[in-house]
Amino acid sequence: MASFRQAAIRLLFGLLWLLAASAPVVSASETSPAVNRSQHPISITEASMFVTRTSARTRLQMFAEDLVLFQGLEPDAADRISAADLRRGLEDHKAFLLEKFVVRDANGERLTGRITDLKPFEIPVDGIPSTEMMKHSAVYEIEHAFNAPPEFLTIQQDIADENFIIPSEMSLHVHQSGTALNYAERLLPGASTTVRFDWDAPLSEDASDSEWELWFEKQREKTLGITSYSSVYSFVYLEPAEVRHELLIPLATLGTIIQLRHQDPSFVDVPEQEQIRSDIQKWLENQNPVLINGQSVSPLFSRIDFYSLDLSDFAAQAEPRRVSMASGRVGIILTYRPVDGVVRDAALTWNQYYSSMTKIPAVVIAGPDKVERFEFSRFNKPEENTLKWACPADQLPQPVAPAPVQLPAPDRFRIPVAGLFLLLCAIGTLWLVPRRTAQSPLRWGIFGMTATAGLALLFLPLGALEFDHPWKRPEVSAAAASEVVQSLHRGMYRSLDFGTEDRIFDVLSTTVDGPLLEQLYLQLMDSVRVREQGGAAARIRSVDYELTELLPRGTGSDTPQYPGFSCQVRWVVAGTVEHWGHVHERQNLFDGRLTVEPRDGEWKITRMDILGQEQKSARTTLRKF
Repeated sequence: MASFRQAAIRLLFGLLWLLAASAPVVSASETSPAVNRSQHPISITEASMFVTRTSARTRLQMFAEDLVLFQGLEPDAADRISAADLRRGLEDHKAFLLEKFVVRDANGERLTGRITDLKPFEIPVDGIPSTEMMKHSAVYEIEHAFNAPPEFLTIQQDIADENFIIPSEMSLHVHQSGTALNYAERLLPGASTTVRFDWDAPLSEDASDSEWELWFEKQREKTLGITSYSSVYSFVYLEPAEVRHELLIPLATLGTIIQLRHQDPSFVDVPEQEQIRSDIQKWLENQNPVLINGQSVSPLFSRIDFYSLDLSDFAAQAEPRRVSMASGRVGIILTYRPVDGVVRDAALTWNQYYSSMTKIPAVVIAGPDKVERFEFSRFNKPEENTLKWACPADQLPQPVAPAPVQLPAPDRFRIPVAGLFLLLCAIGTLWLVPRRTAQSPLRWGIFGMTATAGLALLFLPLGALEFDHPWKRPEVSAAAASEVVQSLHRGMYRSLDFGTEDRIFDVLSTTVDGPLLEQLYLQLMDSVRVREQGGAAARIRSVDYELTELLPRGTGSDTPQYPGFSCQVRWVVAGTVEHWGHVHERQNLFDGRLTVEPRDGEWKITRMDILGQEQKSARTTLRKF
């Protein structure tokens, strides 16, 4: 391949030389260095890097033509480059390569290199004709030492001259010692590429196909799916509550699109990042139309973060830090939310293209399970650059139904009026009829007959009055209390499906009431925050109850007024937060006391005390096709 490329280069140089030869002849004394360089615009460098745990040794093979281009060598009257000038040029080229060939560590810091060897081309005593400079090549060896085995190396070349008609090119090949890792890249001036190295479980050169597959999958997991450090990544999330477009753009690419104002050409410091955030918002705001439910929606810039090569950053919100222009990236999250909080259909368009970003391959996540690819491209027809989606009916947020107050029938208090009257008459007979008369047997007879009739009527519904028992009020059963509490509590979490804060608050009021509504709203929102994701609210996937126990009615100040009740509840909330294809799953266990009271004929939660909280599980997974 190298010989084929060299042959192609020689052929191209020959064509250019023929073109130059057909031009009017200009004497050497009349030719300025700038004009001479424009006639020889080709610079090809072959770079082979061998990386060990302690150093990176790079062999740079360059054509003798580079000495004309970069060291100012001029042919003599016989159109030959003298031997003395060639030797001087080869020696001066060492400092030039050390300056223009840059290797950086994971933090973007430049590693110090040193020339360890030079294998020059053969230099005849009378020099080399200028027309044959592409026939000769020299090899320089540069070493960059490490204190520890590197996880990342960023290679950058700037072997260029502002007067070049055709940019110089570097063909880079990187090999990791003791492994089968071989990385190839073509670098133009000012470009950089980043290579990741795995020193824990390197892949041997005689690995089988199955070992290769396993190794690639492990690398994908370790890098969280972000395997290229010079590519633009795009993820589009289509959800019933919102539409999100998430972008990862290399800083070097962004610098070709907007002006990045920073003092150090190699780094962007933290204070400078705020201005760049503002410039990014001006660049993207209202430039790529998005329609939700047929209405144009402006983006909310949920996040603009600056990332270094530490890939764990993608599992968390990036901490402020200085980032390298050669290997840094900016993560942008554009969030679009409908006015009514529900996305029924959406149309997303991208029309911002540049020479450094002619297309944007996107991963589209529609709902909980559907994953597909879509490409925005300047070469597409306008209608092909619009991503359209209609939310399935079964994924739309369902209304939260109120819980009507239903109490058991109260105990009835029954007064048998007729029976009591006859009993009172019987008692009165004993007092009204004289005790010491001949009619005494009559008295006792009347008493007995009346008492017997009264006792009989006591147990008959005839002539009885019934009303609610004044001392026995109906209470909610333990089973009914559990059902009501779980229904209201699930409704609280379901309110989060409605997107906007206003809509969440409105739906929450279906299950919560009183002055504590706002407080409960804040408690609910706080309970589902994933803090390492910058406080983003998780999408609730499930709420499971381990305990719902009706508490006995007490006499304290926190005891609800009748017929309200309190329950001891233990529940597990499973939720996910997802960005850039990384799914952050969390399961949290809560212990709490919930108080429920009637409001306008409906049960409402009026108090929620969180007594304990612990994280049961947490993991980060990747979306897969």
